[in-house]
Amino acid sequence: MTPLQKDPAKAEAIIRSAIHIFARDGLEKGKIADIAKEAGIGKGTVYEYYNSKDEIFHAIVDTIMGDMVDASEKLYSMDLSPYDKLRTFMRMNTEIIFEMEDAMLIMTEVWAQGARAIRRGEHETTDLFSGYGKMKQLIVNILKAGVMAHEFREMNYDGVATLALAFIDGFVWQYMLSNDRAAFDQALMEGLQSFMKGLEV
Repeated sequence: MTPLQKDPAKAEAIIRSAIHIFARDGLEKGKIADIAKEAGIGKGTVYEYYNSKDEIFHAIVDTIMGDMVDASEKLYSMDLSPYDKLRTFMRMNTEIIFEMEDAMLIMTEVWAQGARAIRRGEHETTDLFSGYGKMKQLIVNILKAGVMAHEFREMNYDGVATLALAFIDGFVWQYMLSNDRAAFDQALMEGLQSFMKGLEV
């Protein structure tokens, strides 16, 4: 018997609907039936694509991190100086919050799941861990190029890359708590200026 061909558009509709439902109700209370209704399909159809709510959640993490990594890799390939590339990288990945919308409301669950996986020794198989590893390596590559081009001082690449990711995550969560776009933009401009200043030769 020929396996059922899955429609990529339908799979994406399920994921986008699940993001909305989980953002509204939380991961524990969000129901497959509600996801199906949001996507305009039957509950059974959801199970044709994903075996469980947990599998849907992991697909969401893969989608979120995949979008961030893809955008970062495209930026990395652009013909920019290391200084401009790093500054744009950090700004773009901080401002992605305004594109992610509902997805940002489930990031606490994403982080919690990732932390649990680390405690169980399963972190190397998680999409969150893999995605952050790719993002960190891109930053390290930019930093090394900047040092070679004499745009950046000598440094501990791993430490500065970790700090850059913490900068991005910190600004995202500050906005989530304040929801003040004007204050966010002003703080981000000052924060980026201070961060980049610390890397100068």
